[in-house]
Amino acid sequence: MIRNVFIVVAGFVMLGLAPSIDAATPLNAVILDDDPAGNMGGARVKVLHASPDAPAVDILVDDTVVFANVAFEDPTDFAEVPAGTYNVKVVPTGLTEPVVIEADLDLMAATDYLVVATDLLANITPVILTADGSSPAAGNAWVRFLHASPDAPAVDIAVADGGPVLLSNVAFQAFTEYLPVPAGTYDLEARIAGTSDVALALSGVTVEDGGVYTAVATGLVADIGALDNFYFVPAAARADGVGDSFFVTDIDVNNGGGETATYKVLWLPRGEDNAEPAMSDEVTIEPGETTRWKDVLGTVFGVPDGTDALGAVAFISDSEDLLFFSRTFNVSDAGTFGQAIPGIPADELIPADTMKRILFFTETDDFRSNIGILNGTGEPMTIQWRRYTADGTMVEESMADLPAWGNVQLNQVFGAEAPVEGGYIDVWTETEGAAFAAYGSVLDNTTSDPTTVLPQ
Repeated sequence: MIRNVFIVVAGFVMLGLAPSIDAATPLNAVILDDDPAGNMGGARVKVLHASPDAPAVDILVDDTVVFANVAFEDPTDFAEVPAGTYNVKVVPTGLTEPVVIEADLDLMAATDYLVVATDLLANITPVILTADGSSPAAGNAWVRFLHASPDAPAVDIAVADGGPVLLSNVAFQAFTEYLPVPAGTYDLEARIAGTSDVALALSGVTVEDGGVYTAVATGLVADIGALDNFYFVPAAARADGVGDSFFVTDIDVNNGGGETATYKVLWLPRGEDNAEPAMSDEVTIEPGETTRWKDVLGTVFGVPDGTDALGAVAFISDSEDLLFFSRTFNVSDAGTFGQAIPGIPADELIPADTMKRILFFTETDDFRSNIGILNGTGEPMTIQWRRYTADGTMVEESMADLPAWGNVQLNQVFGAEAPVEGGYIDVWTETEGAAFAAYGSVLDNTTSDPTTVLPQ
C-alpha cells in the first residue's frame, strides 16, 4: 500500500542564507521516478530542491555530507540508510555554516522518503512524501502530483486540449494520492482550478508499465509571464584590460513597436554555468522610447570597482520589437576607445550545423585579436572552430564545451603564429538544438581601441 504524508518537520530552523539574486526560475515540471523496486528493505531518502530563490546547498545527515551541491530542480538519487532517527542539516554548498535548515527525522524500514524543499527562501518548508514499495497492476503506472510553485494558484491536472480533469484543485504544498493510469505517453496540462486556463503544459509525459512517478510543479509564474522573447548582447565588461585599460559597457534599449513593452536584464558571467542568472527587476519602455544603461554591470547589477566582471548580457521581454546596441569601451586620459556590438534576437543566433566565418584576425606588434562565443540556450553545447592563416592554411581545429548561457573569450588566438594579418576562423556547433553568437575583436596594442568583427 502506498502512503503519502505531508510533514512540516518539528524543530525546523531556517536562518542565515541569502537568496539567489533574482534567479530565472520559470514555472516548470520535474518528473521523478520513484523506483519502488529499488528498496531493499531499508529507509531511502531522495531530495528535490524546489525553492526558487535559494542557492545550491549541501545536505548533511548526522554531520556527514550525503548530497552535495543540490541545485534548484536537480533531484538527488536515493540514499539508503537503516531505520532510525537522523539529524539533517542544510548548508550552503562547500561550507559548514551557516546551518540554514536543521531537523530530526524518524525514518522507517521499507519506506521511501521524497523530501521537497518548497516556498521562497524566507519561508522555506520541507514537504515529505512517503511510499512503501508497492507497485501498480500489470499494464499500469502510478502518478502523483505535488504543487510546489509558490505563486501559482490551485490547479487541476487534466488531459491536454480540453480533455478530462484527472486530479482537481491541488493547492500550493498539497499533493495527490497515486493515480493509476495505463502505461503510455500523454499530453497533460495544469489548469487554473475550475477553469480552462492552462498554467503549465506537460507534453509528452511517458509512464512505463510498472512505473511509479511523482510530478512536481516548480518555479514561479512571475518569472515567465509574457516575457518569452530573448535578446543577447554577447560582450559586456566592467574590468581592467591590458596595460592601463579599464572597460565598461553601455547599452541602449529601444522600443521599435507600437505598444508599451516590459523587459528584464540578465547578467551572464564569463566561464560560468548561467542556468540561474542574476536578473533585474522588470522595466517598462514606451513605444519609440530609448533607455540607455550606462555602465550596465555597475548600475544594474552593482558590480563594484576592483572587480573584473566579464561576460555577456541578455534581455527577456514581452515584445518582439525591441532593439539593442552596446558599446564596450576603454576609459583613458585621451578619451574613450570603444567597441560596438548590436543586440541579437534569439531567432538570429547561429543554429546548429551552420558554419560562419570571422575575418580580419591580426596578431602583430601593433595589434592583437580575440574571439568571443556565447551559448544562446539554457542547455550545454559544444562549440567547434578551425583557424586559418591568410593563405588558407589551417593551423588548428579545436572545440570547447559551454554550459547553459555560458560564454568564453579566447585571447590572442593567433599568438602562436604571429605575425599574422588576414587570419580567419570558422565556427559552428553540432549540438542538437543549440544556437550561439560569435564575434571577433581586433585591438590596437597602444590604445586598446577595439574593432568588432561580426561573423559572415
